[in-house]
Order: sequence, then structure tokens, then C-alpha cells
Amino acid sequence: MSKKRSIGRMIARAKAIANKPDAKSELELLKTPPKNRTEAKKQLALKLKLVRSGALDSKSLRALSKQSEQALLIANALRFDEGLVDPVSTDKTSDSNKRWRGRTAD
Repeated sequence: MSKKRSIGRMIARAKAIANKPDAKSELELLKTPPKNRTEAKKQLALKLKLVRSGALDSKSLRALSKQSEQALLIANALRFDEGLVDPVSTDKTSDSNKRWRGRTAD
């Protein structure tokens, strides 16, 4: 084996080790809800990678999804209490607009 090839392999191994993030930071990324489509794709790829490596199983994924849902509900409630989100009044909506929605309309 040539010297250049062995040096190239050593550099590639060092890059692979340096690029490997720890599992704790990856799990923290999964807890926050994605803000856009690209973040959602990154989170899905990360979940698949962790499942394949054995770091996550279906129970832990369900627990993570429940935690993120609860965190989102709390964040939305706080935003509503602070007045950042306007309350929606169905009284302003006319009856003709309510009718086409079916049984679920007010």
C-alpha cells in the first residue's frame, strides 16, 4: 500500500470520528418540534439512524413524541396567555360559511 493511500485513510478516519456527534445532543434535537420541512427531514433521518444503531427503540420514540407534544402544548398556552395569539371567535363567522363544514361547525 502506498504512503499517500494510507495517509488518506487516516485523514478519512479522523474526519469520520470528528463528525460523529454524541447521542445526547442528537436526542435533544429530536425533542424540539421542527420549524420547517428541512428540519423535519433532518429529524427523520436522525431517528432512522438512531433506530438502526440501536440507540432508540419504538418505546423511546413514543416517549419522545409525547414529551414534544406536551412541550408544544405548554408553549402554545403560554403564548396565548401572553396575548401573542388572538382568540378566535366563531360568532363573527356567518352561518353560510359554517354550513359547508358539516357537523363539526359551531
